[in-house]
Amino acid sequence: MNISTDLLAHTSRFSPAAQTAARSGGAKKKLIYDQDHRGPLSTDTVATLMLLQADNIDLLGICTVSCDMWAKQETAYALRLLEIMGRPEVPVYMGAQEPLLNTKAEAQLRYQMFGSRTLGNEGYLGCFAKNGGNPDEVEPLPPPYGRFAAIQAQAEPAADFIIRTIRANPNEVTMYCGGPMTNLALAAMLAPDIVPITKEVIFMGGGIHHSTSSVNVYFDAEAAKIGFRAGWPKLTLVTTDLAEEVHMADDAKVDYIVDHAHSPIADLFALYEQKPQRDNPQRQSFRMPDEVMAAHAIDASIFGGFDEMYVDIVTHNDGHYGDTSFWDGDWKGIGKGTALEGQNNPSIKAGRVEMLKAIDKKRFRELFVDLMTRPINAARALRA
Repeated sequence: MNISTDLLAHTSRFSPAAQTAARSGGAKKKLIYDQDHRGPLSTDTVATLMLLQADNIDLLGICTVSCDMWAKQETAYALRLLEIMGRPEVPVYMGAQEPLLNTKAEAQLRYQMFGSRTLGNEGYLGCFAKNGGNPDEVEPLPPPYGRFAAIQAQAEPAADFIIRTIRANPNEVTMYCGGPMTNLALAAMLAPDIVPITKEVIFMGGGIHHSTSSVNVYFDAEAAKIGFRAGWPKLTLVTTDLAEEVHMADDAKVDYIVDHAHSPIADLFALYEQKPQRDNPQRQSFRMPDEVMAAHAIDASIFGGFDEMYVDIVTHNDGHYGDTSFWDGDWKGIGKGTALEGQNNPSIKAGRVEMLKAIDKKRFRELFVDLMTRPINAARALRA
């Protein structure tokens, strides 16, 4: 198969994104994008590009939350990315700058005492790392960002925006939580009435085989526990296991995007994906967790269903802090009539989730490449 020819075939008006929009009947999904928005290009910012490019997503706002970077730096990247993408009308709300209880000192002490988490999970601490920077210092933005944005973040805190928006659009808003659940947990605690009227929460964190934890959980395990236990009508979980199914360096897609995308997407991929890959061919390509979440929001049919599970979070201040515990959704039927019956009961307050499985890699690649290479979906006012 000629990869370039195959991919080029999907940038026509019959592209996967166009087909998805057609299937939606013109209705757009209302989505709040809650993200630890690390720049200049990362799984966070690439997912932002996907949602900005998708015709069937109504991006109600971007909320930032500290984790990969401190929230002030993330907010600076989010604002300028919207400008260079021609989407300054999308409001940005800065969210929690610290976890609910966890601190950098505690995270560092746990790492010294217990090392990285078990089952192959990397020892990544985000902005809680020793070289994680200063929460109040915002460093200059590199090319193609070039400068800080002229637009500014909204004065309203992220949690208040989430509450207000869900109340104004009952049963219509999808919450995309690509970072720690701090903003969502604050919103749920301040306004429990939003829980039953939220259409869906999509979250990436935890795993069964690849790792028992992930930075989105252990950075603020208390918030994750509140988020999972809240009782949302639908909580869709993308695990690290599923995210490991696709990597940015797969299928020569980076070279294709650089050759066929428009600015600034082509520039971002050339500088921060293509160049590092060429400079170091042995470079380990990162999994695509946020891109998988964005794909689910845009076209859930790419995934082969889900497993119903119960999930809870370990918050003991030890080497298991932030571990994700899973129980089968059909736990009552396991071992029925045998000595094993009732031996695998979930914790009393464990939340029920739909754990995505069986991603169609070909369709994911087609959607992803189409979104990255189609004309920039700038604001209508800027196109006039």
